[in-house]
Amino acid sequence: MENETVDLRDLLFLIKEQKGMDASLGLEFDCVIETDDVKPLVKVINYAINYTAQLTDQAQQISLNTSISGIILSFTGFTSAQELPEINPGVNDALQKYGAVMEQKGEAGKFTQLLITFKSNPIG
Repeated sequence: MENETVDLRDLLFLIKEQKGMDASLGLEFDCVIETDDVKPLVKVINYAINYTAQLTDQAQQISLNTSISGIILSFTGFTSAQELPEINPGVNDALQKYGAVMEQKGEAGKFTQLLITFKSNPIG
């Protein structure tokens, strides 16, 4: 397959619309990656949305930012949950294709946050 440019901002708007979800979006322009298959990334984004949704009864906050080190996609929600579930190991396996990793941040009983970091010049 041939590589295509994927605009992460457009992709997030599309996913939000299709899911009909209540989320606050803060998305920068020009956050793009090159890949030959966007489907695994869509699954990972849905995983992050569902992970956060299970822990909060409020609107999620989704942000997309670019920096010198790469692109950061963040899913945040306030939570009263006293335990934050571990991330499925298959998620980071799927993200390798995009030169990305997911890490879990947050504080039990306060907030949960998943960060997906795409290293500069990801290959896919």
